[in-house]
Amino acid sequence: MNYAKLEWRDGQPFSSEFDDVYFSADHGVQETEHVFIQHNQLHQRFAENGQAQFVIAETGFGCGLNFLITAKHWLEQSEIQQCLYYYSIENTPFTPEDLRQAHQSWPELQLISEALLEQYQVASAGFHCFDLFNGRLKLVLMAGDVEAMLPQLQAPVDAWFLDGFAPGRNPKMWSEQVFSQINRLSHKGSTFSTYTSAGTVKRGLVNAGFSVQKVSGTGNKRHMLKGEFTADHTSAGHFSQPWYELNQQSVNKKSACIIGAGIAGLSSAWALVKRGYQVQIFEAGDQAGAQASGNPVGMLMPRLSLQDSADAEFYSSAYFYALRCLQQLDHQQSCWQQTGGIQLPCSERIRKQIADYPQDKALAQVLNADEASQLAGVQINETVHHFPLAACVFPRQILQQMIKAMGGALHIRYNCCIESFSFENQQWQLKNQQNESIAATDCLILASAWQTRRFAQFSHLHLQPARGQISLFRANKQSKELNLPISFGGYLLPANNQQHVCGASFELDDCDTEIREAEHQSNFDDISHWFKDLFSKSDITAGRASVRAVTPDRVPVVGPAPDYTQYLEDYADLYKGRPAHKYPVGRYLPGLYVNTGHGARGFSSAFLSSELLAATICNQALPVSKRVRYALHPARFLIRSLKKRGKIKRAQ
Repeated sequence: MNYAKLEWRDGQPFSSEFDDVYFSADHGVQETEHVFIQHNQLHQRFAENGQAQFVIAETGFGCGLNFLITAKHWLEQSEIQQCLYYYSIENTPFTPEDLRQAHQSWPELQLISEALLEQYQVASAGFHCFDLFNGRLKLVLMAGDVEAMLPQLQAPVDAWFLDGFAPGRNPKMWSEQVFSQINRLSHKGSTFSTYTSAGTVKRGLVNAGFSVQKVSGTGNKRHMLKGEFTADHTSAGHFSQPWYELNQQSVNKKSACIIGAGIAGLSSAWALVKRGYQVQIFEAGDQAGAQASGNPVGMLMPRLSLQDSADAEFYSSAYFYALRCLQQLDHQQSCWQQTGGIQLPCSERIRKQIADYPQDKALAQVLNADEASQLAGVQINETVHHFPLAACVFPRQILQQMIKAMGGALHIRYNCCIESFSFENQQWQLKNQQNESIAATDCLILASAWQTRRFAQFSHLHLQPARGQISLFRANKQSKELNLPISFGGYLLPANNQQHVCGASFELDDCDTEIREAEHQSNFDDISHWFKDLFSKSDITAGRASVRAVTPDRVPVVGPAPDYTQYLEDYADLYKGRPAHKYPVGRYLPGLYVNTGHGARGFSSAFLSSELLAATICNQALPVSKRVRYALHPARFLIRSLKKRGKIKRAQ
């Protein structure tokens, strides 16, 4: 991450890059109150807001002063069930240490500052979602260039804080492209305010559809600008990829049914319960995590990429979001342990990452063999990647902690296999093997891993089962020195209950869960390659095999269920290359959703996926970028087939 390079002058951060201060040392709070709170009429709007959400977008997070003050007023003036979504772009964010130092200037904002600092970490480009004060505040920091980030935002903005450095010092913050995106995201009644009164800014905002006024400034600024959006959108339906757009559905009853009680199903339930839902889960097994989510120990590590891609952004954002969720669930770390983790150079791709990935003390650091050995507690002979915030997780304990947190809002029916479901009388009727209806719901989520594809409504998904077998090794004096998880294609975890988990095999299209000696041997060989004589084959005491759900692009499937027949009709000629705006917005089956395809990274990817899903269901502002949502979209395989004019086959 390209962090802000600060000079501290009498306790005040100064940007040498833009030759400007981040806030006034004497009047910072008063300036924010005057420019952004007063001139967006936020006191009145917060108190009188009748909607479930209010959305603010900011160009330039800086030290976060505007956010702290806005959050304070929101908590004081809004209703407890309402949520403030605060989107802020920052190309050079503060480090956690610099942010903490800056916040010492405002002891009156300490409560909100501490809530943010407890979670704050922005060590990769893209969207980072922070849930604060039991869901009343959602801060989404968009780390990146403003011209790249604004097109990725998907939210109806009620108020704009245009707080970049002055146009003369940072012209890219005030470009025509930026004003065009402000126009796209605004609606009748959207307001803006900004310190600057520059003519180029005024003209840009007028062209973007705002009525603009020059008013009295504050401090050393004689004038500033404010305004309101008054234009009609003329191109609102011209989407670059309309087949991935959401056709908003109305939210009626705050209740939902979910099929599957693994990490995808329970995190989906948790995200909905936090929004006031009652949730019922149907689980074919006899306990939560009966399948791939039920291993005794696992690891939470980032998935790095040297490419600027949607899946790279998703996995980095999801990794940090998962850590924040675990901290929220279990502050004492009884069901997870933040040990850090090590990645050995097991492939050319990993070796290149170790050589070229930017070092960051929160995300990834390069250690030589001696440093790695000292940290790990076992002998390592290679240069490695160290992930300081990585963790060991205890899956079933985490699932139980989530169940406990949801209390009476969640009901789980175990040993209950849903054979089919159909839409009858405006509800989804869930049926058992005897074709008896056992439940009805307006909102149904499929979180049933690879078996999701056996339901007719999702048979077009390119989901594959992938068998994985772990081996349990008896701990010995030497192995007990291992302090953190180590990944090497397979993985080895620190001793827990006098045994180590090692794994896992990866057998595509194999659904068998019987223990196989050949896969024990393979796990043993993998360990022995990197840690000679750490174990003997006789140290294997047991194993566990389960079946993961994987996709061809190794990214989860999250979102509303496409209407398969309608997609075939609407997009049959995509291969002809017609302009995108000639096509209608995607159409979906009412109240039907999916959250699956998490592969071996479910505890990294499921929490953010479920937050996205819950926001989609509730018609709320979204926590991820547009390109990430597109990358996870359930229709993506269908659309790719149509673009190639390939024969579309449903899974058998």
